[in-house]
Amino acid sequence: MTTLDVDIVGLKALTDQLIALGADADDVIEGAIFDLANETRNLAVAGISGGSKTGRTYRRGNVTHIASAPGQYPATDRGRLVNSIKAIISGTTAIVGTNVKYGAWLEFGTSRMAARPWLLPSFKAASIGLEKGLKAAIEARVK
Repeated sequence: MTTLDVDIVGLKALTDQLIALGADADDVIEGAIFDLANETRNLAVAGISGGSKTGRTYRRGNVTHIASAPGQYPATDRGRLVNSIKAIISGTTAIVGTNVKYGAWLEFGTSRMAARPWLLPSFKAASIGLEKGLKAAIEARVK
């Protein structure tokens, strides 16, 4: 299983404010997790679906496909990966990912293919401003 640790700068001050919020703290945290999970999913879908790819060009039947280069978001072909990406959110827990087997192969690479990461870059981009957003939501409720 792959895990991802998130370190929030200023956690002590944030914790103190959350304690001051009492029961409202759960709502603030759940809202932030909901937003983070959905934004991660949306960025992953957009990264795979859009943008130019600079990998190998090949034909499969009557279809010409341009693959992604190593390090780029994977190039969509039939849309199976894009259509399978889900954000499942329950309270303070969120899972963003796919049940498509090759999703992990693309994310981490294989012995025969370099990685085309799509989930971690999306999470990192979605995380920008998380601390600021949490702080603003807390301050709005504390006042």
